[in-house]
Amino acid sequence: MIPSRASLVNWIRVASIDLAGSVQIGDSNQVTPEARVYAVQRELPIFNNNEAKDLSKFPIYSQEIPLPVITECVQQVTIQENPVIKVGGIDIIGVAASSVLHVGSTQTIRSEARIKNIREFFSDPNQDN
Repeated sequence: MIPSRASLVNWIRVASIDLAGSVQIGDSNQVTPEARVYAVQRELPIFNNNEAKDLSKFPIYSQEIPLPVITECVQQVTIQENPVIKVGGIDIIGVAASSVLHVGSTQTIRSEARIKNIREFFSDPNQDN
């Protein structure tokens, strides 16, 4: 087991935290943010309010994400020369879908973001005007 270290941060400023984004201060065992986003962009803002009613027709939301298979034997030696990590400040513009700003230690982080973007045009966007 790796000896823990303390994190000392004088200040943190986060301008925006988006869907399934998180700011975690302190130690944690497991962090698993997930975001499933269905984004429709139309040439004209005409919507019928049921665009995201049935997402099962999009395989992106149900496909299994393959995890890497580690076949090598990895040995790690960690030497903590200083028991405290010191940071003056952290300035973040945005913590977005399924991402984490984490100050502290954690055993496992597994993030997943699945985003389906739909763009619908009433006219041909490739046609010269």
